[in-house]
Amino acid sequence: MPTVKELKERRAQADREWAVLKPLYDEAYEFAIPFRRGIRETGQGDKRVNRIFDMTATASAFRGAGRLQQDFCPPGEPWVRFEPGPLVKRGRERDRLTKQLADISEVVGSLFQTGEWDMACHEMCLDLQAGTGALIMDDAPKNNRGRLAAYASVPTEEVRLEMGLFGDIIGRFWPRKVKGGLIKVAWPKAELSRKMAERIEKEPQKEIEVHQDTTFDYETGKWTLHVSHDDDEEPFWTRDYRTSPWLTPRYFRVPGETWGRGPILLAMPAIKTLNKAQELTLKAAAITMLGIYTATDDGTFNPATALVAPGQFWKVRANGGVLGPSIQKLPEPRLDLSNIVLNELRMSVQTALMDQSLPPDGAAVRSATEILERVKRLASDHQGAAGRLVHEIVVPAGQRALEICYDAKVIPHMLEIDQLLLKTRVTSPFATARFAARAQAGVQWIEMAMALAPGYSDLVVNKLDALIDVGRGLGVPENWIPSDERRQEIMEQVTALVAQAMAAAEAGGQAQQPAAPPANAAAGALA
Repeated sequence: MPTVKELKERRAQADREWAVLKPLYDEAYEFAIPFRRGIRETGQGDKRVNRIFDMTATASAFRGAGRLQQDFCPPGEPWVRFEPGPLVKRGRERDRLTKQLADISEVVGSLFQTGEWDMACHEMCLDLQAGTGALIMDDAPKNNRGRLAAYASVPTEEVRLEMGLFGDIIGRFWPRKVKGGLIKVAWPKAELSRKMAERIEKEPQKEIEVHQDTTFDYETGKWTLHVSHDDDEEPFWTRDYRTSPWLTPRYFRVPGETWGRGPILLAMPAIKTLNKAQELTLKAAAITMLGIYTATDDGTFNPATALVAPGQFWKVRANGGVLGPSIQKLPEPRLDLSNIVLNELRMSVQTALMDQSLPPDGAAVRSATEILERVKRLASDHQGAAGRLVHEIVVPAGQRALEICYDAKVIPHMLEIDQLLLKTRVTSPFATARFAARAQAGVQWIEMAMALAPGYSDLVVNKLDALIDVGRGLGVPENWIPSDERRQEIMEQVTALVAQAMAAAEAGGQAQQPAAPPANAAAGALA
């Protein structure tokens, strides 16, 4: 187990890397997401928007974050499930395991059907617009009834990250201030030093800075939380996890950098140009309304004392021929083309921040082609960063919720997800859109087989399995799909009905016997 000194050295290394990228993130906080910056540097009550003259980036960042959440972790919808992997052969055993995993997926998914998760996830997506988000998922306090998990979005600038061997994150270092009286609440079995215990007893309402360092051990394959104070030699609290309690997704990543870069940083040149252009436009409008005037004076015009601001009077020797009028207004500035430039910049910023919604759904029935084009558009918006977002948000969130449910004893077994025997399937709208695009080729093939060889299509197409696979890929609830046993019961009922019909025909003296329908046609007739 690392000592406080060793953790401090790793934290210092992560600090140095953050210091290099901090100016880039500072610009993102200043011009696009000012209210996601922590209070460590600014303090409470800071206005934060004094340098913002155009709200396009701020509004688009909120819409882009909402779009990101809707595509990958939509509120009120299941977006991750567990199912058998490719090593589990098709048959009754796989079908039975699928049903069992569907029940577990429903229990695990209930942890995300809370406003607390939705709020924390949206805040994380806002930070992710700059490049990196941070969200902590942990067990809820034991005395908090009716609540299994606790979620909190942490401002990105407060967390330090450490990169592993393959570009992944193996260390999260979070210095935070906690009231002394809450330390025992958060970590009931904390082994506090005598000095710290006395300090807490004396001033329980005073904040104490502690370090929550979460690191990964390659030898054991476990995550460990170390909670310590600078004055201690050893952490006063440690805990092992199977999965990381942190989600720290990165939108894009420059090779060699631990931190991510997001749409805001990509659009920063346009954001700053738009902001400055809007600032100059507002100043020009103010000068146009109030004007700058010249006034005669016996002295000489001094540019050092001439303030360029609306309503100012500049003292000059003369205002034209024969000294001119006593007061004269300067020509107004003309920025007739400014609106064209501003609109182009606004469109560029909105495009970069994914602030482009599809046309509203009308009341008329939409064609299959229109629906397909909508899902294709959805699938292409995040195409470049989709794999990283799924890998660093959806999959770890589902597996972390699985561990929380197991620790709370609401599921009987802890599933080991290896993507071979058991796998995680993403069922978010983005993943569903991608699956729909792949399934289109299969549907076209089935239609082609039925058109070219209508009497022999069952010899080349397993329609039943195809429909079941498509339904599961589109996220259809598992209880809508009958099990193998239920399908067998249906087939037996159909066979019995056909036998009764044939017997009745024979008794009635009919010469021609009806042919027994094929199995798939019998099931369709019963339906």
